[in-house]
Amino acid sequence: MRHALFVPSAALALAACSSTHAKSPSGSPPAAEFFVSTPDSTFWVRTTAGKLELRGAPLLLAHYGGRFYEVYTADDDYSYEDALLVGERLYRRDLVSGDSVMVFADTTVPRVAMAYAHAHPDERPLDPDENGADDPSTSATAELDVLNVHGPYLSYEYHVDLTMPGRAPWHATRRGVIDLRSGRSATVPELFGDSAASRIATQARDAYESARDSVLRRGAAAAPTSQALRALASLAFDPRSFTITDDGDRGAMVRYALPTRGAAAGGNVLELEPVSAAAASWWSDLRAELPALDSAGNDRWSHRGYTVVARYDSSGETARLALADAARHEWPIAAVGAPPRRVDWLDDPPITDRERRALTRAFDAAATYDENARSASFHEPHAPPQASRTPHFHAPVQDRQGKPARNVGADDAGTRQQHGTRVRRRDSVDDGQVRGHRRVPAQPRERRHRVHRPGRLS
Repeated sequence: MRHALFVPSAALALAACSSTHAKSPSGSPPAAEFFVSTPDSTFWVRTTAGKLELRGAPLLLAHYGGRFYEVYTADDDYSYEDALLVGERLYRRDLVSGDSVMVFADTTVPRVAMAYAHAHPDERPLDPDENGADDPSTSATAELDVLNVHGPYLSYEYHVDLTMPGRAPWHATRRGVIDLRSGRSATVPELFGDSAASRIATQARDAYESARDSVLRRGAAAAPTSQALRALASLAFDPRSFTITDDGDRGAMVRYALPTRGAAAGGNVLELEPVSAAAASWWSDLRAELPALDSAGNDRWSHRGYTVVARYDSSGETARLALADAARHEWPIAAVGAPPRRVDWLDDPPITDRERRALTRAFDAAATYDENARSASFHEPHAPPQASRTPHFHAPVQDRQGKPARNVGADDAGTRQQHGTRVRRRDSVDDGQVRGHRRVPAQPRERRHRVHRPGRLS
């Protein structure tokens, strides 16, 4: 097994070393060990022999019940010569036992695949190493993007694209929250109680109806953006389509998103403004992992004898991490993709030797990914031209290109107990083998985390 060593954080600190806010003192940094989770990577930071060391890996980890779990997706490929049929599943894997459990499975693509097989009995599914037609007449693809993880609760966005002969293209997008422990969809009442859920839904519904009425009053507007808003105003409020977010000291927030479906749905999601949720015991357990905002606009995580600080550049795309002791002396760690979402403490209580070995194996496996996959940077998609915004609405813009053809299937992902080759990317990597609009990835994307933070109109 390949063992990737910790390296001094100075080698990876990039521009953080020149920060005017965090000049390194001459003494040794405080004893520390923790994970920092960013939108597309996990960084393992620790103090060894008076020096800070850092490892980064394109891993998505969940932490609950005192255990760490890797979260990843796997493609479900049912493709034929003239039909691109690729669904997706979501798994969580216990890092200590190695057991993988499926917690979400797309059902749309399998139904389309069954109908296609019934209508074309003489055709056979493609083998994993076979390529289909450059421009298949039938296409059904599903994607699940992980938006955030809070303890055992994973917020996601699920998107489906369908193209069939003689029919207009059809799209659907919705959001939700999965309980990783059971694989069940979580509801707002289950998360925050019936009373708080009623208040949250009423507040969000009122905001939506107020904004919708405002849109409808612009009925005579001829601008394309107004036409789009009028179309979106016809969408219905769905209390099941929501995600969990956090907003500094305000605690847990519930953000509803109106599900879209149909030929005109595209890849956009209509979000409502987040609503503050009531305190819940499970959320209180997460407070130490989440940042607090200081007077300078920096994120801070305070722990026993030290503090982790994140300072953001002017673009908001990069965060410079530093470790501060009780006397406010700071040691730069690294520049990472913004925003750091949470910090998991590994020193209080300290992880066991068995857990350390399991975490090391996970990082070692991720170290085999190429440099593009290991990049700590994160870039929002480009937003369209500015448009007048209706109050309480955000229209996230997402680049939803077709899924690459012939991804490695995941038929055995649920039962495999050992590490396999896992490539985690949000986007396909073209190795030059472009066949029409179908792109063959340079490496299999059998397992990856697909973390995604959609861009929004300002």
